[in-house]
Amino acid sequence: MIIKEVVTYMVMDDLVVKPMSTISSITLINKFGIKDLSQLEEKTVSFGKDEGLKLLEASLKTKKVLTTIFMH
Repeated sequence: MIIKEVVTYMVMDDLVVKPMSTISSITLINKFGIKDLSQLEEKTVSFGKDEGLKLLEASLKTKKVLTTIFMH
């Protein structure tokens, strides 16, 4: 029997990909000085060809790529 571990990743606004864990989440909360957890938002987005092209264009212009594409 082979058991595969499921790994979840988080993609930062500047497109840095990091494994997601409780410790990494707490580290980020502390890094950004978040005191009220209701300030946090999880967003699930659809990603297709149009979004891929927008992502490529935004990545050449800004470090806030995901904010530019999905939060406006």
